[in-house]
Amino acid sequence: MAEVLETIDGVARRLKRDVYYLALIDEDGDFKDIYTDVSEITDWLDAKQIGWSLCAGFEENKVWIEGGPGCIFLDIHPELGPEAMEMVEAHFMNAEGEPSIPGYVPAMLRLMKALSFVDRDDPDF
Repeated sequence: MAEVLETIDGVARRLKRDVYYLALIDEDGDFKDIYTDVSEITDWLDAKQIGWSLCAGFEENKVWIEGGPGCIFLDIHPELGPEAMEMVEAHFMNAEGEPSIPGYVPAMLRLMKALSFVDRDDPDF
């Protein structure tokens, strides 16, 4: 069955706030596809009681018809969940600030940046 995935910038606009997510990155630093198996990571998030949803990422100068970059939205409010984000960063980043689990990079998308792509919400886009 087909599933509609929200984009991470769409999530930020819907929630009207900055959002945390895990970017899916390959060995060359390019985005991994939204169809990447993330069950190991989502199992960890579930065990830590951190809400999540699979999302499509976005690139400023590209529009994806199908597939495209993947990410995992982390349902952590920036002002209400700093401990949860610290736990995520400690798990996914090492002391040198490098990813400790290859392929997953914690990130934040600012609402102001997401708002600059509001035209993508138009059904005629």
